[in-house]
Amino acid sequence: MVSVKWYGINALEFQYSGGSFMIDPYVSRSRTKIVVPEEQEKYLRECKPDFVLMTHSHWDHLPDMPYLIAKTGTVLYASKTACNIMRALGVEEKNLHELSYGEVLRFPGLTVTCLESRHMGVMPEDRFYDTVPKNTDFSIAESWKCGEVFAFKLEMDGLTVLNGGSANLYLPSMKGLSCDWLLYGISRWKEGFPQLLTENLSFKHMIGVHHDEFTRPLSEFSLRDDLKRLKNVLPDLPAEELPVLHWTELK
Repeated sequence: MVSVKWYGINALEFQYSGGSFMIDPYVSRSRTKIVVPEEQEKYLRECKPDFVLMTHSHWDHLPDMPYLIAKTGTVLYASKTACNIMRALGVEEKNLHELSYGEVLRFPGLTVTCLESRHMGVMPEDRFYDTVPKNTDFSIAESWKCGEVFAFKLEMDGLTVLNGGSANLYLPSMKGLSCDWLLYGISRWKEGFPQLLTENLSFKHMIGVHHDEFTRPLSEFSLRDDLKRLKNVLPDLPAEELPVLHWTELK
């Protein structure tokens, strides 16, 4: 049995027969601060993921990882850029695994295929960190560069789940993929994205993520109209919402 809990944005916690893991576990969510310790304690204190996957290293995905690693000793599987940011913040090498495009991770009862993907929109050329300059100020959003972008194909307990953290995909690595559940970022999607999804991916069910007002704390959770707009373009799209902060079984 596979169950998922959504913490807003692309922050997801999975439980399956072999254990548990998280993707992009960011909960600090503030209009003025990148990291909010009270929010970390409130929502991540009970989480004990065997490992964590990271789609990319923007400020609304990565910054709560030092807290989670310090608390649980978990391992982060992420891009070179994301791992370099973590190193700059004092995370030890034993807790980091730099991903490569196409890499396949095998855990008890779970296979993860790490797919090359893309962020929505035109990204600046300096979106990577080969090394992080000394005295980089990680209290500002601009310091959290996007880095290399991944989507994850998850095969567990007889189900295939595909997750991407932004409203874009990379056709050379993703065209023709099929899954039971598509959990995909739809934040402020642009013209052409609906066709990109439906003409290149095959899925039985879709759950839109990353379409909430993510500068508000989870106690003030509210959705934007991204999924409504998507269904206006694709009336037959088999898409639904996840209840936030509740476990949902994927069947």
